[in-house]
Amino acid sequence: MAKFSTVRAFTLLEMMAAICIVLILVATIYPALEQVTPRAEKVACINNLKNLHLLFASYALEGWPQVPNGTPIGSIAEQKWWLEKTKKDLGLREKDWQCPTLRRLFRSEPEATRPVIHYLPTPFSSQPNKANLWTQMPWFIEIGDGHGCGNLIVRQNGTVEPAPR
Repeated sequence: MAKFSTVRAFTLLEMMAAICIVLILVATIYPALEQVTPRAEKVACINNLKNLHLLFASYALEGWPQVPNGTPIGSIAEQKWWLEKTKKDLGLREKDWQCPTLRRLFRSEPEATRPVIHYLPTPFSSQPNKANLWTQMPWFIEIGDGHGCGNLIVRQNGTVEPAPR
């Protein structure tokens, strides 16, 4: 006598019900997921500013780097100078100077006009420790309000906050 085994499988109706439940869950969670990216980008931006502050603390003790004469403050030429100077002296990469939110927002801009760095250092005196004397002066200022709370700044003590309006 031969034995036959029966295999239990899902019916089409059961599969459709499972897919509908998954789609309803995704539709419910999706709005919350849209808020996660901007928050994560802001955290990454604040982390970049704090890292720049830590690395530039040694510059502050020895004398703040001086942009070459004739280089307009805020220009692409100044941004490229900072990037090259810190790449050589501190091992910073372009990504370390860029806010993820602003990088995403500037993506549609032509490359020739797109900012190279998103945090502009404040021009201080080249005298040793001079930057540490100005406790309320920001060391870095974010070039755009990508987070909706104002341009982020980092002060001499390392705090990151929106610039006063």
